[in-house]
Amino acid sequence: MWNSGKIAQVLGGKLYGSEEVPFQGCVLDSRQVREGEVFVAIQGEKTDGHIYIRHAFEAGAGIVLAETARLEELGLPETPENKALISVRNSTAALQALAKAWRKEIKPLVVGITGSSGKTTTKDMVAAVLAQKYRIHKSRENHNNELGLPLTILSAPRETEAMVLEMGMRGLGQIAALCEICSPSIGVITNIGNTHLELLGSQEKIAEAKWELIASLPEEGTAVLNAEDFFSIEKAKKTVIKKVFYGIEGRYVQPDVYGEKLQVSGFLKTIFEANAYTEKTKIILPLPGKHNVLDALAALAVGLSCGVSLEQASLALERFELSKMRLEIFPGVAGSIVISDVYNANPASMKASLQVLSERGGSKTIAVLGEMYELGDAAISGHREVGQLASILKISELVTVGKLAEDIARGAMQAGLPAERIHVCGNCDQAAFLTRRLLEEIGPDAWILVKGSRGMKMERVSQQLVRR
Repeated sequence: MWNSGKIAQVLGGKLYGSEEVPFQGCVLDSRQVREGEVFVAIQGEKTDGHIYIRHAFEAGAGIVLAETARLEELGLPETPENKALISVRNSTAALQALAKAWRKEIKPLVVGITGSSGKTTTKDMVAAVLAQKYRIHKSRENHNNELGLPLTILSAPRETEAMVLEMGMRGLGQIAALCEICSPSIGVITNIGNTHLELLGSQEKIAEAKWELIASLPEEGTAVLNAEDFFSIEKAKKTVIKKVFYGIEGRYVQPDVYGEKLQVSGFLKTIFEANAYTEKTKIILPLPGKHNVLDALAALAVGLSCGVSLEQASLALERFELSKMRLEIFPGVAGSIVISDVYNANPASMKASLQVLSERGGSKTIAVLGEMYELGDAAISGHREVGQLASILKISELVTVGKLAEDIARGAMQAGLPAERIHVCGNCDQAAFLTRRLLEEIGPDAWILVKGSRGMKMERVSQQLVRR
């Protein structure tokens, strides 16, 4: 059993207080401390966890990790009886080292998942499929960075058999660093798009950064790759480890796991036939859209690689539920239906959601689209491509929100969407007001899509359109 003495030994830190305090998971926010947990004091840009050490102990923390230099500056706090303070050189490095040691201790199968879009949904689907055979543990929400990933590992129970971890990145070397902590044996890349273009400069650099996951896999590892994604398939040509391709059309390579005969069913469901090697099964996915079918196929590919049959996996997917703020369906005002897909957005995910709106809403559709961030030099073209698709899909009314999103309007107009059906708004409140007015003209049974980057907080629009 791990305790404060063991943690101090693993980290090479100086221990104050008891050596016998049991290890019961970690937190970074003293307000979230539960009885017995480890509070890791980290000095960030906006606040410094070291000034909350006393509060963390009072809230129930059994162990506190803190940096030696900050403790010397602020003064060593008193360690309560039967608790422990461990002084380390760098708290973030200590958190990561502790996670690496815990992962080695419990020895789970580790699946790493990255991509420009669909990471969280794919992570949740993979976890659901693997749960048919394993005791699984997965990233909470989108805890996918240098702090969130180690926290996820450290919250894993000892009996965990498979760990499903989402990996985000904002630059070269970051995914490689996450892989050093968690040592995945299966790597999934959902797609390689142009999100983070402003940080990395080119789609080739983005591909290089995402590919760090595959490069980190052991010789006996497995890469699960999207057969519809050009950059993934190009990178795969130079990769010698085992590769499993999934897809629908097989645009760039013949998929090993593929879906066909897609059918829209009811408000949300998509029915399709999944095929893999000699297996075939019908899947009723409780989600709309081809992009969600692709995510499901990725999960099926991981499951098959880990001994979960298509039939077993289909049962898990039929009971699947998306995380909050992703393709949520609500009854809206004036007899409408609201698709609130406001967690985040990039051109690929925006287009996928527009496809869902078109296939479900028919001739009565309103797209309320906000700005997309981190596109760099592709900001104008990315927004205009979305507008062009809105025109091609014959979206009834297009409402844009924010300065960058004006290029969605321009793209739609250039593609032939009549100007009187395009509405440019400066903020969410204006967009919500205008959409309610449009609903009065369109009448009941209209479908509304609300989507934009997280920083836009497009849920402010959704909240004003959902029927109370």
